[in-house]
Amino acid sequence: MLGYDDVAIFLRVAREGSFVAAAQALGLPTSTVSRRVSALEERFKTQLLRRTTRAVSLTDDGRAFVDRAAAAMDELEAAARGLDVCDSRLSGKLTVTAPHHVCNEEFAPHLLAFAAKHPDLVMDLRLTNGSPDLVEEGIDVAFQLAPLPEGRHVARKLWTAPYGLWASLDFLSKHPEAAGLDHPKRLARLPAVVTPPILAWRFAHGSGETLAVAPRTIGASVDDLSLGALAASQGLGVAYLPKGLAGRFPELVELSLGDWRVEDRELYALYPATRQLSPKVRAVIDHALAARAAH
Repeated sequence: MLGYDDVAIFLRVAREGSFVAAAQALGLPTSTVSRRVSALEERFKTQLLRRTTRAVSLTDDGRAFVDRAAAAMDELEAAARGLDVCDSRLSGKLTVTAPHHVCNEEFAPHLLAFAAKHPDLVMDLRLTNGSPDLVEEGIDVAFQLAPLPEGRHVARKLWTAPYGLWASLDFLSKHPEAAGLDHPKRLARLPAVVTPPILAWRFAHGSGETLAVAPRTIGASVDDLSLGALAASQGLGVAYLPKGLAGRFPELVELSLGDWRVEDRELYALYPATRQLSPKVRAVIDHALAARAAH
């Protein structure tokens, strides 16, 4: 039978990148930690860690096991916490990242309200449109829109963000063909406002077919959705934008593509796979979901 403690020890070694550091964190002899991980590898008949004189790193099998085991361990920890009658006050530092638009328009009030409810908690909120390395940068939880980057993380789907294609009335007066498109590929003829890191726009047909189109003619490139919406409102091109954001610009009109529609994007909460899900991370995710449901 697979031992709960052996898996927990292995996950700690994977998180710390060292048998010595893991042993210190667990309060166990280093030899015991090494022996328990070796027993786990013998149980699976595969190598989970590459060992050097200074550190350890995950093999492909080890990384795959961490991805699955960390999530399962989180659920066990949550069940144990549910039986725990001790003080549940949240404390310490909570490092959170989110895209500029998502956080400014939806998350910031909720996250700040969450921090206000927990005075012993220090909220470190970082806005970024990139895809940070959660482990390397010490991030506890990242709110990110799909498509998600590859990495050492667990992803929890939160909700759907409706998207559409938008252009200004001024742009349509100069490019009347934009008002009668019947296929996403025809967008290649039109100037576009792109918002890196989103470089391809995704569409779905009524038949179930999907298609990704990368704009060819760039009218503007802005790595912020709010500024992208502003650029589109000033007639610089067609833009792929969240409906909630585009609706704030009266100059913008949503374009139709016949039997095709713009695919919506999913918002996820990501946290490192090599760390057990802490009570404060679980709490901030649950708070965001509850605030969204009440909005």
